[in-house]
Amino acid sequence: MNWNKNLTTTTTLFPEITSTINIYTTTTITNYNHIVKISFGEQLKNACKLFRFYASIFLIIIGMIGSILSIKVFSSTKIRRNSSNEYLITMSFVVALLLFNFFCDEILRSIVNDFEVDLPLNLVDLSKLLCKTSTYLRHTLRFAAHWIVVAFTLERLIVVHFPLHTSILCTPRCAKRVCLFILIMSFLVPFYSFIMSDVIPSEQNHQNSECDIMKKYNLIYLYLTIIYGNLTLTFPILIVCIVNILIVRQLLKAANIRKKNKNLQYEEAQLDAATSTILARNSKLNKSNAAENEYYQSIVKNQLENDKVTWMLVVISVTFGILNFPYFILWCYICVIRVRGKTPTPFVESAKLISEVLHLLNYSTYFFLYVISRRSFRKVLVEKMRCRCDCFEQWRLYEMRSDVNNKIQNKKKISISQQQQQQFSNTNTTHIISSNNTNHNYHQLLVVRQQDNNIIGNDGHGREKARTRMIIVQDDKNIDKTGDDNKYSLGNIV
Repeated sequence: MNWNKNLTTTTTLFPEITSTINIYTTTTITNYNHIVKISFGEQLKNACKLFRFYASIFLIIIGMIGSILSIKVFSSTKIRRNSSNEYLITMSFVVALLLFNFFCDEILRSIVNDFEVDLPLNLVDLSKLLCKTSTYLRHTLRFAAHWIVVAFTLERLIVVHFPLHTSILCTPRCAKRVCLFILIMSFLVPFYSFIMSDVIPSEQNHQNSECDIMKKYNLIYLYLTIIYGNLTLTFPILIVCIVNILIVRQLLKAANIRKKNKNLQYEEAQLDAATSTILARNSKLNKSNAAENEYYQSIVKNQLENDKVTWMLVVISVTFGILNFPYFILWCYICVIRVRGKTPTPFVESAKLISEVLHLLNYSTYFFLYVISRRSFRKVLVEKMRCRCDCFEQWRLYEMRSDVNNKIQNKKKISISQQQQQQFSNTNTTHIISSNNTNHNYHQLLVVRQQDNNIIGNDGHGREKARTRMIIVQDDKNIDKTGDDNKYSLGNIV
């Protein structure tokens, strides 16, 4: 009881102390909850950094090997040189340099800073010239890689919608000029990054240095980066999405038309063979008709090959849009936050790290898309590689066997169509010959009847000869008897 009284007296005499204690307790609890939230965000961010590190190493190795093999295959003389190959060779070269630059910049820096390796591996953070060069190349190669995707997507749009202009606008020479123009623009647009980057003291540890933008250019660099990001991400993604919708729509429409024409081709061949009796008489015209059919088949074959290339490039551009879209959204969000003078939360930074892995995956999957979507690429790749393991031999034999089967099927289709045309031609020829024979028999019948009438008018012995000749004529299968013994007509031809 005395303790309770003393407590009540103390509370009454010192109300400021009590309120101060309550405020301190509330503040401590609030700060404790805030610390727990930040620590969880930092843990998530560290986990995402670790995932990004190992995933980036794996994707860089796969991507560089695939890019080198792609350059070797597309530059081979065994594959048909067209404009799309020129774009893909240039893009493979750009992607290989971009992945190598990412390894030297990000991976080596992570090894030194995050894993605390006491080795001078981060050469970009130690040399001013390497810092400027690495930052400049990173911006340049990203710009070039994205706009090359836009270039061959637009080229496929021309091939699909304007096929008559293909021989002028879609040549390897024109593709080289477009690639050269893109490379020149990619070196000119991000030149500001070369001027503004430098080796500065690290914010986390002032004893270390890192390659970053100089503080006096932070605001200018932010606005220039927004412009660069729109040129590198926004416009390419929008153009690729719109153009791919138009291309896929036209390809599906052409496939439906080709399917209908294939179903009607046999019926048209029957009608042409049944009605063109003049072509059946003239062998030269038959040869010209066969030549026209071969020319038509070659056109269809080239069109199918173009469609396969178009589908492959559509898959590449769609993959480009899907894998870059999360990075693009988070990049825009972080730019808006920084313009307002705020810093992104650890959760946003963690999501950005994951999106960077997807962005890097975009460059590493090109080789696998080539292998999956182009059979000629697989064939040349098998011939280029000299490995003789069992799995590789089975793959090589499977490709050779599929080539032989396709050739046999094509030959069977051609031989069947030629046999059908020959059969229809023979039918028309038989029709003409039988009709000529019938006309000849009809004229003979008229002559016989005229001679018989003369004989009947002279004597009765001639009347017996006339009956004999009429019986002989009645045995002819090409003549029908329509009335009495003196009336006959042409027979029906079967």
